[in-house]
Amino acid sequence: MERAAAADAEIYRVDDLIVDAGQRRVFRGDTELQLPGLSFDLLLALVRAAPNLLTHDELMQRVWPGLVINSETVSQRVKLVRQALGDDPQAPRYIVGVRGRGYRLKAPVIEIERPLRAADKPCVAAPAPEVPKTPEPATVVPLHGNAVAAQKPLEQPAAIVGTPFAQSPDAHPAAPAAAPSGRANMLRSWLFVLVPVAAALAFILGHRFLTASNAPVASTSVVVREPKSVAVLPLIGLSPDRKYEYLGDGLAEELSSRLARIPGLRVASRTSAFAFKDRGTDVRTIGQKLGVEHVVEGSIRREGDRLRVTAQLIDARTGFELWSQSYDRRWRDVLAVQDELAHSIVEALQLVLTPDAARRLEQSRQPVDLAAYDLYLAGLARLRQPRESALDEAEQAFLQALSADPHFARANAGLCRTYVTRYERTRAAAAAAQAESACGQALSQDPAHEEVQTALANLYLISGRSERALDIFSRAIGAHPDSADAFIGYARALEALRRYDEAERAYRAAIDAQPGYWDAHTALGNFLLHQGRVAEAVVPYRRVTELVPASALAFNNLGAALLLTGDFSGAAQAFERSLELEPTRSAYSNAGTVYYFMGRLDDAERMFTRATEIAGEDHRVWGNLADALYRDPARRDEAARHYRRAILLAERDLAVNDEDAVTWAQLGYYYARIGDLGRAQQYVKRARSRGSTVFWAHYYFALVALAAGDRSAAVEDLRQALELGYPRHLLAAEPEFASLRDDRRFRELTLASQSP
Repeated sequence: MERAAAADAEIYRVDDLIVDAGQRRVFRGDTELQLPGLSFDLLLALVRAAPNLLTHDELMQRVWPGLVINSETVSQRVKLVRQALGDDPQAPRYIVGVRGRGYRLKAPVIEIERPLRAADKPCVAAPAPEVPKTPEPATVVPLHGNAVAAQKPLEQPAAIVGTPFAQSPDAHPAAPAAAPSGRANMLRSWLFVLVPVAAALAFILGHRFLTASNAPVASTSVVVREPKSVAVLPLIGLSPDRKYEYLGDGLAEELSSRLARIPGLRVASRTSAFAFKDRGTDVRTIGQKLGVEHVVEGSIRREGDRLRVTAQLIDARTGFELWSQSYDRRWRDVLAVQDELAHSIVEALQLVLTPDAARRLEQSRQPVDLAAYDLYLAGLARLRQPRESALDEAEQAFLQALSADPHFARANAGLCRTYVTRYERTRAAAAAAQAESACGQALSQDPAHEEVQTALANLYLISGRSERALDIFSRAIGAHPDSADAFIGYARALEALRRYDEAERAYRAAIDAQPGYWDAHTALGNFLLHQGRVAEAVVPYRRVTELVPASALAFNNLGAALLLTGDFSGAAQAFERSLELEPTRSAYSNAGTVYYFMGRLDDAERMFTRATEIAGEDHRVWGNLADALYRDPARRDEAARHYRRAILLAERDLAVNDEDAVTWAQLGYYYARIGDLGRAQQYVKRARSRGSTVFWAHYYFALVALAAGDRSAAVEDLRQALELGYPRHLLAAEPEFASLRDDRRFRELTLASQSP
């Protein structure tokens, strides 16, 4: 039954489900089911057509209008809808597939002529204020909207968004300043600026300890003689086997999260405390910088089945030890050791738990498989490492953790973050679907947990649902005004909402909170680069290379900024150093860009080819390679094959997120290169309708206008690109603009670029 009613009036009962087309929400009784935007669109198309069958082609037209996709994409989306509804494809209750043809709804469909009862419609939290003065309880916002997609032509792994933000239920931190944001851009489709998310992601993930305890808990009233505050430093790893190095960080994070549940106790955020790892800073200095009265430090040693943990509670004002304890146990007792540590510190701080606080602690002690927990900590450790190859290792660790304990929500949250990062780095469509699935699993298992909420916020952020991400990050700032990660995540949402002044203040607030935190400097550099302030971006990027000199991504980012300033020699050196540290697609592609501008097309081709070998599902690297080949008229047929490959991959990306204006512009450019100006101009029109303020979009508009012979339009788009931050000195160096060099208006732009 095809329905032509207005979307806001469409409400359907589908067996035991309520499908609200206006609100784009699905309920089973009082429970809202989590369907991403494309999943909802597909379900609604089937509902409107029921009981008739929709062919694959019809579903493509209704769910992905204007895009070229294949039946496999439809099948994968149907699979995600079935998972969300709990529908068994072998014995379907809702969706039936007809082999080789399409899908239809088996369940009966009735259109409801009244709005949903209030009881059936849980309230969605309104957008949070820019910076809340008090923390709010965590909420889960449904996964509406499109799936994961980067929104800028530069590869930006899902960096620095939200952190554990442990928070005392009774704490009321002061309101911070503005909030953050951060993504860089790339030169043409070539220049990749990367946030080392492998390391950043784990900074984002909070940890709570899930175990039972045999320690007695007092049940009297809280007695707090004065406000208490504490920071838990990473435990020093003393294990003979270096593979256990992650345990010191993991145990400290778990302890922080446990202590944060104590009323009247303020716990410094993980990233704030961990900024002092391996620095040998005096504990009194740490206390002063973090604004805490007490510091917990210690060591951990694992050898075979044996575990030894030592811990000390120190008065940060005097440097005197208040309490210390050593634990010699078997490895299987590690969770109990964590529990005993928390209770001992509570007693040493002279805090007595109320019954309500005791219940909170008991609720946090959910059983967890020890092997799964160990693998989970190992996965987080991999995500902290600024190596691209660490992403595969993190994925394997999380998958193994889930194999040991399929209901471990934090492992699913970590897996979601891993897939989000992979999608941003590689544009692999499978990673977007995997991220949706993992995040959905985590939400169904523990929707209120900080790690799950953080994973959800990151998914919202990179898929264009920035207001929802802003809501989660604003709560995080309220809970932890000293957390650089919270500011950075909030800033990225502000930047996506084009609130640039607030975003910059928040990026700088992140650095003020943690001056030695390399990711805060990276985020500011990305923002400045995106704003076209490339000379300013060099400063924070260079600082990152000093803070993490073994990071390939740090030198890649520095090279990108130097390239945009016109320092080709300095950029080449930075990219070469990046490749020495770790061969990555981004560094190969950026090195190719340098050679392209230097006229070394053979070297450019070689570098771009290596980039396609590493990341063959990213349309941008295929476009880069095609551009290098296109410069040789004898190789344009070969270039056309690569442009067609880029077209297929770009269209697949837009099936994930069709709000990405730059990808629409790039798609138009690829079609112009193969001579299809009709489609090229059609896609440029779509890009313009997205209202992009990114200069790369106007750069591609100019190239399409040139291909169509409209020099006036090309010059006008270049003027707009310059106003938005496109580096003026590149106008003269860019080979694509050679045909405009006899145009007076273009020469004026070029001369302006040479003005002081």
